[in-house]
Amino acid sequence: MSVSERFMTAMELPGDLSCKAPIITITGPSQVQIENYKSILSYTSEKLIVVTCQGRVILQGKNLEIFHYTTWEMEIKGQILSVMLERV
Repeated sequence: MSVSERFMTAMELPGDLSCKAPIITITGPSQVQIENYKSILSYTSEKLIVVTCQGRVILQGKNLEIFHYTTWEMEIKGQILSVMLERV
């Protein structure tokens, strides 16, 4: 357990507030919202790879489109087939 993780546990802080952990919200089969991301590593209509402080979020699907994004959150629409968090 890292120092920051031990501190968060000791202070009973939620992970999404203390270390900008990614928040992934899936709304049905066609919409995903990702909060607290760092950058977009790769983007095609079939695959999106987003870098976060805890690893990579990998979305696979068909007709994927980044519908809306800001520096902290993005909304992806299309036929979502899978969402995976690859921890570092």
